[in-house]
Formats: sequence, C-alpha cells, structure tokens
Amino acid sequence: MKKSFLALALMGAFSGAAFAQSSVTIYGVADVGVQGVSAGAGKKAMVTSGQQGGSRLGFKGTEDLGGGLKANFVLEQGVKIDDGSSDQGGRTFGRTTLVGLSGDFGSVNLGRDKTTTLKFFDKYDPFGSALVNNGNGTRALYFVAGKTAQDTNGRVSNAIFYNTPDLSGFTASASYGAGEAAGDNSANRSVGLTAGYKVDALEVGYNYAKDNVVGNAVSANTVAAAYDFGVAKPVFLFQKQKDDKGMDRKIYTLAVSAPVTATGKVLAGFTKVSDSAVAKDVKQFSLGYVHGLSKRTDLYAAYAYAKQDAKADLVSAAFGGVAGSKVHELTAGVQHRF
Repeated sequence: MKKSFLALALMGAFSGAAFAQSSVTIYGVADVGVQGVSAGAGKKAMVTSGQQGGSRLGFKGTEDLGGGLKANFVLEQGVKIDDGSSDQGGRTFGRTTLVGLSGDFGSVNLGRDKTTTLKFFDKYDPFGSALVNNGNGTRALYFVAGKTAQDTNGRVSNAIFYNTPDLSGFTASASYGAGEAAGDNSANRSVGLTAGYKVDALEVGYNYAKDNVVGNAVSANTVAAAYDFGVAKPVFLFQKQKDDKGMDRKIYTLAVSAPVTATGKVLAGFTKVSDSAVAKDVKQFSLGYVHGLSKRTDLYAAYAYAKQDAKADLVSAAFGGVAGSKVHELTAGVQHRF
C-alpha cells in the first residue's frame, strides 16, 4: 500500500512539473437552430446543428521551448448538438488534429486541418462559411479542395501545413496532403497555396488548390478583394475551376457586411455560377443578420434563394432536392462559445 501511494505521489509530481511548462486550453462551440427548406416540390423543417459555426469540443496547447520557439497542438472534435453524433464522418477528432512548431519563421504543423482554400473563404466570405447553404456559407458553391479519397470536403488529412509570419502586411500559407497510395505518390494528393496582402482598409488575396483525385483531378484559382469603409465592408470573390473531364466553371460573388448596431451586423450577397461545358448555371441571393448578446453568445438568422438551370444541383443536392430546383432556405439559431 505504501509503495502504491509513493508511486502515485511521484506520478503527480512529474505530471505537475510537465503541465507547469505548458499552457492547455479547453474550448468549444455549441450552435443549434431551426431550419426550413423548400427545394422544388420537397419541403423540410429541421432542428439542426452548426449553422453559424460547427459545434465542437477542442483542446489546444503551447509550450515555450525558449529562443522564440514554441511547440503547439490542437485536438478538435466535431459534435452535432441536435443528436450528439460526430459531424466529421465518424472521426473522433475530425475537425482539426495538429502538432507542430512556431517561431519567427512562422509555423509548421502536421496532421489534419482545413484546406488553404476553405480558410481563404472563412476570411473573405462575409457569411464566414456559415449561415446559408446548410451552414456552409457562400463557399458551398465553390471548390474548396479536400475531396480526395480519404478526406472530407474542405479538410485534408495526412498533411503538412506552413504559415509565414506577417511580413509588413504580406502573408502566405501552403499545404501538402500526401495521397499515401501504394506505388503512386501523386494519387489522391492535395496541394494548396494562399498569398495575401493587407494595407490599411484594403485586403487582397489569391489561392490555388488542386486535388489529384484518381480519375478526375480538380484544380481552381481564386482571387478576392475587400475594403473596410467602417460603415460597410464590400467583398469580391472570383474562382475558375477545371478538371480532367472538361469542366470549365467560373464563379463570382459580390457581398457586403455592415454593422447596424454596436453588436449587430447585416450580411448580403449575390453569387453566380457559370459552367459553359454542361450549362449548369446557378444564381443565389443571400441575406443574414447576426446579433451579439454578449462576447460569447450570438443570435442569428439568414435567408437564401437559389435559382438553378435544369441540370444544376449545386444547391439542391445539400437538401435532397433534384437538379433544376429553386431552393428557399430560412435559418435561425443561437451560438455559444466557451
């Protein structure tokens, strides 16, 4: 018995010493709301999770290694508040799982994270990759990479990520997702690159992404520009996509966010998708409002209307509708961050 107590005491001493050298944070998002959708002849009412931001439970930490060098980690699990299941295809920590180093050189991380393209839209899309299109924002109509065999759309696994420090307004990031296919290093490989520049109220950016999916590699070039006037922040996004099957798709978005109270803002946007190869044109209008009840809690509401050509299902597929459907989507909910 005495040996057992001694062992426990020693373990506690060592774990306490290790913890004292690091900073570990437990954090999360709880987001749930109601949603009504009309996609052609079908109508649906739901209680649904993660419309303003994916509900999650996360652990992150950093350790100062000296000389400006730090070790970092993130473990983030997605949770559907409406039914308690995972929101990332059954993965235990399917949102972000990273370990890496950071310093004056920037940061290098290995594991699973959002693609550079998804982070690009998180930054420039006034809807924040949320609120409309089943909680995926304007980016749901764009190519955001992460469609390789082992990944989910918008996230990439088995990857290396690099971010530069801020260099007088210039920043860049890159990612390489190994396909890990036996005998073929290029199969299912995913690569991404972002470069941006910010000066005063003006911000511009460029992103390149390619998923080397076996049988149909897809790539896209995306540009964005935003200017913050204070009373409103207009944004322009444009993307050109192509694949091995002859797709020739162009997408653009004109959108704006505007504060209307000290804690509330209005969002509005128009997106057009043109695919000359197969005549799959889509037009979508979006409107949203976010009201902060506190620094941690928001109320939100959004409406989106999409008109699709007969062969197009970019919007309707998310709601189980058929190609060519006109889609109406109305969402309202609450988010709490801790």
